[in-house]
Amino acid sequence: MAIKLIHGTDEYLVSHHARKAVNALCPESEQTLGLETVNGTVKTIDEAVAALKTCIGALRTLGLFGGQKTVWFRDVSIFKDKTLSKNDTIKTLLGELADDLNKGLPDGHHLVVSTYGVDKRSVFYKTCTAVAEVEVYDLPEQDYRKRPIIRERAQKIFKKAGCRLQGGALDLFLEKVGLDTRLLVMEANKLVLYIGDRSEITPEDVKAITSSSAEAITWDFTDALGERRLDEALKILRQLIFQGESEVGIMHAIENLFQNLTQFRAYLDQSWLRIGSGYGAQAVRWSQDLDMQNLFDQLPSDPRKMHWFRVAKIGQQSKNYRAEELGGCRKRLLKTHEQLVSSGVSKALLLEMLVIQLVAKV
Repeated sequence: MAIKLIHGTDEYLVSHHARKAVNALCPESEQTLGLETVNGTVKTIDEAVAALKTCIGALRTLGLFGGQKTVWFRDVSIFKDKTLSKNDTIKTLLGELADDLNKGLPDGHHLVVSTYGVDKRSVFYKTCTAVAEVEVYDLPEQDYRKRPIIRERAQKIFKKAGCRLQGGALDLFLEKVGLDTRLLVMEANKLVLYIGDRSEITPEDVKAITSSSAEAITWDFTDALGERRLDEALKILRQLIFQGESEVGIMHAIENLFQNLTQFRAYLDQSWLRIGSGYGAQAVRWSQDLDMQNLFDQLPSDPRKMHWFRVAKIGQQSKNYRAEELGGCRKRLLKTHEQLVSSGVSKALLLEMLVIQLVAKV
C-alpha cells in the first residue's frame, strides 16, 4: 500500500512528480487496467461532490481480477477553494476519505493525490501527514525570493544539456520567460534544440527563439518606453490590448516604470549610482554616501539589493530622460489615470496618446 500527497504552488513540479509517482506505482504498460484517474479540477459543489464520491468508490472497489490498483486523484482544486471546502457535504466526504486512509487501503491499492493548494489545518491534510508520504513543491510568493530559485533551475537545465551561456544570455532568457517553471523548462529545451551542435548560447539565440510570457511581453513594452522606441512601444501596446490585457493594468505598469526612472535618474544625478560600460555585476557601482545609505535603509525595498541586470537596465533607461522631462511625465500620468477611470473616451486611445506624449522627443 502506498499513499502519497503531492502539493505546492509550483504547478509544473507538482504535475511532474505526481506523474512520476503514478508511473512508479503502476508502470505505463499496466495503466490500462491498473490505473484509475479521477479529475479533481472542479468549479461547483456538485462537481466536487461527484469527484470525491468517485475517488472514494475507486479506493473501495477491488482491482480487476483482484490485482493491484492505483487511484490518482489529480489536480484537486477543492482544498484551496474556500466556498467548496466549507460546504457540509464536501466536508463529510473529505472526512470519509480521511477515515479510509486511517483504516488503511485494501491490499495492493495505492492512492496519489496531487493538488496546487491545501489547507494544512484540515483533517484531511493532518491525516495525510500521519499515514501518507507528503511531497511539497512550493515557490515563494514574493518575486525577489522566487527569482533566485528560477535562475538556479535554469542554470541546472543548461548545465545538464552541456550548454554555456554567453554574457547576458541567461538574464535575457529569464527576462523573457518570467517566473513560471513550466514555461522555463519548455523554452530552455527549445533553446537547446535550436543551437544544435553548438555548446554556447548567445543573447542573439535567446532573441531568435525564446517566446515571451504574458508577463515578459509587458516587460518588452516598458523596455520600449524606457528606451524611447515609440514605434515598438505602440506596437506592443496594441498587442497587449488585443490579447485582452486590462488597460488599468497596463497603466499601472507604465506608472511603475516612470516611478523607477525618476528614482534612478535622481540616483545618477546625485552620483549615488554609476553604470559602467562593461557587462556583469561589476558594471553597477553604488556609492558609500551616508545620506544615500540612510535613505535606502528606510525604504521597504532597498535598490542596492536588486539584481545588477535590472539595476543596469533601469539606470541606462533613466539616462534617456532628463529630470525635468520626468517631472512632466508624472503630470501626464496623473491626468491620463484620472481620464481612464472617469471619462468616456476610449481607454485604448488614451493609452496610445499617453505613450506618444511620454516617448516622443518634442
